[in-house]
Amino acid sequence: MVLTSSVRKQKLTDLVNGKDSQGRQKLHYKGENQYFDIYRIDLDHLIYNQHNGRLEAEMLTWEQEHAVTQGTYTDELHALIDDFLWKSSTHRNQQTLDDLKDKGQQRCGIVSRDGVIIDGNRRAMLLRRLERDQKAKQYFDAIILPDDYDENQLEIVRLETQYQLGEDAKVEYGPLQKYLHARRLHIDLNIDEEEIDKLMGQPKGTTRKLLEIMDLMDDYLEHIGCPRLYTMLKDSDGTKEGMFVDLYGDLKRLQNGNAKVSWSFDPEIEPLQLKLLQFDYIRLGEFADAKKSYREISHQSKGKNFFGHKDIWEAFRDSHEKKINPVTMEMGSLEDYIATNAGFTTKVDAARARDNDWREKVKGPMQGNFRISSKTLLYRVSEFGPRECLEDAMRALEKIDIDSPSLLADPGNAALVMEINRRTYEMKKKFDRTGQ
Repeated sequence: MVLTSSVRKQKLTDLVNGKDSQGRQKLHYKGENQYFDIYRIDLDHLIYNQHNGRLEAEMLTWEQEHAVTQGTYTDELHALIDDFLWKSSTHRNQQTLDDLKDKGQQRCGIVSRDGVIIDGNRRAMLLRRLERDQKAKQYFDAIILPDDYDENQLEIVRLETQYQLGEDAKVEYGPLQKYLHARRLHIDLNIDEEEIDKLMGQPKGTTRKLLEIMDLMDDYLEHIGCPRLYTMLKDSDGTKEGMFVDLYGDLKRLQNGNAKVSWSFDPEIEPLQLKLLQFDYIRLGEFADAKKSYREISHQSKGKNFFGHKDIWEAFRDSHEKKINPVTMEMGSLEDYIATNAGFTTKVDAARARDNDWREKVKGPMQGNFRISSKTLLYRVSEFGPRECLEDAMRALEKIDIDSPSLLADPGNAALVMEINRRTYEMKKKFDRTGQ
């Protein structure tokens, strides 16, 4: 059972007063370098940090789903964080667990005076598992800060950021966490952007970019009807972040007038339409592969994208709005979906099922629309000679089964046949005049 804050604080105070130090370590805390003793702490006297950067997306999503007030820490939450920490990287956790069995804890953690783990949440979770597996008491070696977590959260989070988003971040943190953490530091704790850059060990201006991309991610979640369900931004192959980063760059270039666009677009309307259309392709996920083909919409340079050509963009946009937007509207809200489809454990489970249903309905039209625009763009920007174009056209025509009922079933095919006939007749006349 989780101990109360006052009991945890008393246990750790007694430990400090007993002066049973395991060694000393230097920390940069409250603006200066200080030496702190390391203590061997009973795991029962500690709780996880529910603002742990590694779990920020999961925790914010869980709070949104359960309408939980921040700061509430229960046995249920304790077990939930333990499970999140394990599942965050089961393979790596198993390796570290095996290492702990062989060598014990090699790196000390950091905890607040009231027992909140600042650095070492994952190690503490693994020590608890080791304790359960081996039925032998385990202890957590850590520095005990002279402040309660909530009483001096600003300084503690500054310290936490330096430890959790430094070199370790490259190994332990997922791509989404840095955006959420930057927003927490800036919005919740009112730390200015330049200081956050330094705390996170990033070049000047990085925090501004992270915050703006985070705003874009929030817009996306609103677009798909899942506000603050941040685990919906995650993808099994980790591709969603890259799509947001690319879209952010595209919108920035359009905003600043740096995009290579050959036509005069409405700066209030077209970038918004582009953003919403790109959101649907992010949601579909089919184009976020190793080739990053989604970049043809607006990201490829030197005009090699749909948006760079007025006619290609407008045809692509109009077809999308005609075929996809009605499907999205018919899907209704997430709440409506849950009401008519019982059996979901969480809102996120329902949201993922709803996304799957949406994808099944829009996948064909979206892929087809993309394919048509991609071919048009290819012939527009490529330096194909007449022979190559004619051979491609011939191959395409040979693929058509003229006896198939589908040829006559689509009224639009007749107009296309007439246009093809007109163009080939004009070319034939050119050859006739030369006597070939």
